[in-house]
Amino acid sequence: MEGNANTNVESVDNQYEYVNSLLINKKWPEIIPKVANISRAFSDEENRKNISTHLLKNLNAVLEVSIKELKTDDVEVTVLVTEVFRALRNSCVGESANQILIINMPVVDNTCDIVKFLLKSNNEDSVLCLRIAVQFLGNLIVSNAQTQRAVWNKCCKLLLNLVKHEDNKVANYSCMVIYNILLGCPDITPAVEDSQLLEILIQLAENDSEFALFTVELLLSRPGYVCEMYRKVDVKHRLFLLDCIYSMITSSSKTSVPTCAITFLANEFKTHSDCILKTCSTYVDKLEPAEVSKLLQLLASACADSTHQVQLQNDKSLLINCAVLLKNIHSLGKSGENNFSVIQKMSDLSIATQDTDIVDHPAFGFKSSLIQMLANLCWKHLDNQNEIRELDCISVLLDCCNIDARNPLIIQWVVFAMRNLCENNLANQAVVAGMTMQGVVDSSVLLEMGLSIHEDEQNKIILLPLEKKNMS
Repeated sequence: MEGNANTNVESVDNQYEYVNSLLINKKWPEIIPKVANISRAFSDEENRKNISTHLLKNLNAVLEVSIKELKTDDVEVTVLVTEVFRALRNSCVGESANQILIINMPVVDNTCDIVKFLLKSNNEDSVLCLRIAVQFLGNLIVSNAQTQRAVWNKCCKLLLNLVKHEDNKVANYSCMVIYNILLGCPDITPAVEDSQLLEILIQLAENDSEFALFTVELLLSRPGYVCEMYRKVDVKHRLFLLDCIYSMITSSSKTSVPTCAITFLANEFKTHSDCILKTCSTYVDKLEPAEVSKLLQLLASACADSTHQVQLQNDKSLLINCAVLLKNIHSLGKSGENNFSVIQKMSDLSIATQDTDIVDHPAFGFKSSLIQMLANLCWKHLDNQNEIRELDCISVLLDCCNIDARNPLIIQWVVFAMRNLCENNLANQAVVAGMTMQGVVDSSVLLEMGLSIHEDEQNKIILLPLEKKNMS
């Protein structure tokens, strides 16, 4: 008898009585289409609302019998179990009552036993069965804290193994289950505070597993998690975590970054920031400087976010660290050709835009990010404005106001920084006003464009074609 989604629950129940007799006699080929009919019937909302406890118990009975029969390596048993999981999966859709009925039966225990056995096999039927089994667990825990806790208590270790599965769908579905459980039960911590799990999730997320990424972001949003786990993972994975946190700060992500995490990352930056100076020539290990560079980008953006701005602005040592680092980098760039030297010529600009070594280098954009950081630290903060003046950093900032292919938008950030430094600060305004103009310097960029900077009698700066200037 072929079934469809319109099959009513009463006929399904009657049909299952016949399945029971087939089950006793192990007539798998005849049972499979009957269970498939039940699965299709459960795709109908009305049928799901009227599922009997008796029917769910019978489905569980098939699982119990199948645990032993799977060991015979009979493919038809695996196919049958797949259909049972499909029926159970469909029965849970939008029905919390069915979720509770199932969780109060030994269904999850039997599912765990079957999954453990299936993990030993890599054949196509076993992998498909695993996928449907994990989907069933996923539907069982949706929007239901009671079933979430029950499944976690019974399947925790199993789920952590499933995320390592070589089949991408099995791994991704397992991430979905873990994500929904952690979302509904934020107090669950011991098993997820494991560096190996985090590294596996990162690897999956890097391979475009959406739920792995969601899970990583959810974990990062937990107070104390970043502080506990950050240094336990490989530096390459730390770079991924920093990208995630940066995205959480700068996008409209619903998951927020705890203030304690930002404080921790600020301390990490202060501790390791000097390593960026080692990249002025040849530095073998680029990962640590790359980490410092990402930390700076993240903190500069966090400082523009009202959630984190106050705590960062009140970190005096962070301000001093950034100011001194800017002075050192600027001085280093002027000392000779190195990774902090300014690239201004048009010919160099075109080469730089094509040179991945320059763009991919940790020093690329670092000076811009430092200036952005200082600008945000000084925004409407008088003490920080004064500190920058006392550190003799205003003249350095102004000296950075040049086109530099290594530092996109550096001119804009300098202008913004000077605006913030001078806002309601007469002392800083006086420093800028007291600077003496010593003439103008011809820019290499303008020269290559056939233009020159010219100062007229009223000390106004104008641009003139080279030939006109030469004729005057």
